[in-house]
Amino acid sequence: MPIYEWQCGDGHFFELLASASEVNKRRRCPSCGAKSQRVISTFAIHGGAPIPTASERAAAREVDVTSLKLPNFARLCAMDDYSATRLAAHKVGRGPEFDDKMAARKERQIANDQPPRKKAPGGKPKHIH
Repeated sequence: MPIYEWQCGDGHFFELLASASEVNKRRRCPSCGAKSQRVISTFAIHGGAPIPTASERAAAREVDVTSLKLPNFARLCAMDDYSATRLAAHKVGRGPEFDDKMAARKERQIANDQPPRKKAPGGKPKHIH
């Protein structure tokens, strides 16, 4: 049985599970008891990745883009931490922001005469194909 929606004269909306033979019967509003009529229901078809809400998007904007992490299973072979973080930033649509922040960080290091960070030793993958 499908779920149908009704609206009473006072503007209350409610849903009921009803068989097709009971669809056209007038229902009383459970909130105020007034007679109600059936309204056209909206529906959503969704597949794939979940769509983030506005609050989730706002919280994601507050996260420092240079601290995003890519899960190990999503890393390509021999991908270093910098490349994984950059890929994670691009995946969430913040790639240009990541590139700008990293370029600014490098410029600050040069201006302060700090040596550039060296990559960790052993750049070879730990597995064999």
